[in-house]
Amino acid sequence: MIQLWYAATALVGILVLIGLASVILGLLATRRHFANKILPVLPEPAPKISILKPVEGAGPNTYEAFASFCRMEYPGDVEIIIGTIRRDDPAVAIVKRLRAEFPGRDIRLVFAELQGTNRKTSIMEGMWQKATGQFLFFSDADVAAPKDYLRQLVPRLVQPEVGCLTCLPRGIEARTIGGKLIALHYGFNYLPQWMLAQQTTGIHWAIGHTMAVPRSVLEKIGGFKNFLNHLADDYELGNRVSQLGLRVIVPPLLLDCVVPAESFAEAFTRMQRWKRTIRRSRGAQFPGVIITYLVFWALIFALLQPLAWWSWTALAMVVVIRWLLAAGLQSVVKMPDWPRVWRLLPVVDVVEGITFFGAYFGSTIVWAGRRYTLLRDGTLELIQPPEK
Repeated sequence: MIQLWYAATALVGILVLIGLASVILGLLATRRHFANKILPVLPEPAPKISILKPVEGAGPNTYEAFASFCRMEYPGDVEIIIGTIRRDDPAVAIVKRLRAEFPGRDIRLVFAELQGTNRKTSIMEGMWQKATGQFLFFSDADVAAPKDYLRQLVPRLVQPEVGCLTCLPRGIEARTIGGKLIALHYGFNYLPQWMLAQQTTGIHWAIGHTMAVPRSVLEKIGGFKNFLNHLADDYELGNRVSQLGLRVIVPPLLLDCVVPAESFAEAFTRMQRWKRTIRRSRGAQFPGVIITYLVFWALIFALLQPLAWWSWTALAMVVVIRWLLAAGLQSVVKMPDWPRVWRLLPVVDVVEGITFFGAYFGSTIVWAGRRYTLLRDGTLELIQPPEK
C-alpha cells in the first residue's frame, strides 16, 4: 500500500513537471503569436460588413459595449444588427438610444424566432438571414470593439484560404471574486491553451467573442440550422468551416470584455459549464487540457505527502513560478486589473482542475438562469426555465 502511495506521488510529480513545461510552452507560443503584427492589405473598395449582436437582457455595460461598434473607423459600409427574441427585451431600448446617438449608422433590430434549445443560435440564424454584408461578424454582447477592429480583422478574413476568424477575450473591470477568477482564466489559462493548440493541432473551432465568416461560407454550411440545439454554437461553426478545408485563424488581437459581477460560486458554475461544453465538443482532445493546471497538480502532490516538508516546499515553489510566468505573459495580455488580482491565479488553477474532473461526473449546466441537461452529442435539453 505504501509503495502504491509513493507511486501515485511520483506520477503526480511527473504531471507537475509536464504542467510546468506546458505553461512555459504556452507562454512562448503566445508571445510569438502576438509579436506577429504583419497585416495584409485591405482590399479596395472595402467590402461591406455586417456586425451581428445576439442578445437577451442587458447589463450595466451593454450599451457602451454596443456603442463601441458604432465608433469604429472603417472605409467601407457597415451595418449593425442587434437580435433578440422577446419584444420587451431591454435590447429594444438600447437600439433606440443607439440610433439617436449615432444617426449616421445603419442600426437595425431583428426579432428572431426560437427554433431550437440554444436561444443564442436561434437569434444568430434569424439575424444573418437579414444581413446584407459580404462578411458577417458575430459578437457577444459583452465585447467592446477598438476603433480599428475592422481594419485589423477584415484584411485577414478576406484571404482566400480563410473561412473563419475568431478573437480571444481580455477580462476587464474585475471587481468581485468571481469576476477576478474569470478574468484570470481568460488571460492566463485560456489564451496560452489556445496558442499552444494553434502551434500543435491547429485551431478548428471558434469562440463567441468574435466569429467572422464570409457570407458565402456560412451559406455552404447551411447557416446555423444544423446545430440549433447544440450548446457550443461557436465550436460547431468553426469546426464545420474547418471541415470545408478552410482555415480558422486567430488574429493577435484581444477584445475587452467586462467580466460579470459574480460570486465565487457563480464563477465556479460558469467554469464548470465551460468544461462540460469543451469535453462534449473536443472529445479525445479534452484530456490534454488538464496538464496545463500547474498549481492544481502541485497541490495534489503536497496532499499526497502531507507530513513531508519537501512536498509543501515544492508547492510553494510552483506557486511562485506560476506567478512569475504569468507576469511575463502580462506583457501580452495587458490585463488592466492585474495589480489587484494576480494573487488569485493559483486559486484559478485549482478551480480549473476541479471543474475539469467535474466535466466527467455530471451533465447538468446552468446558462442564463436556465437549467439544461447536456447530452452526449453536445445538444441541450431544457430542464428548468429561469425564475421570473
